[in-house]
Amino acid sequence: MNQTEFFNALTKLHGTTEPLNETVSVLSYEVGNLLEHAMYLKWNRGDLVDSRIRMGLFKSELPDAIAQLILICESVGVDFDEMKELGIEKAMERFTKKEVKV
Repeated sequence: MNQTEFFNALTKLHGTTEPLNETVSVLSYEVGNLLEHAMYLKWNRGDLVDSRIRMGLFKSELPDAIAQLILICESVGVDFDEMKELGIEKAMERFTKKEVKV
């Protein structure tokens, strides 16, 4: 299912699109969960059981955050894959110190 089909399926299911601010709020919640798991992974490195549990939770939250990003892209009329590629480009520039901040 592509991003437009996903967006349309949800729209059909609910009869209306979710307001952009609500979708971004859900994304914020999902990213907060990812941050929590990432911090516990950092703090509890020596605890293998906790690390496995946290990594599992992290991996289960990640698709939810990605789905929200797809919905946001569709809501504002941009292609998720194009935005992903642009994000990768910007990250590479930042990581290789080619980005110039003014």
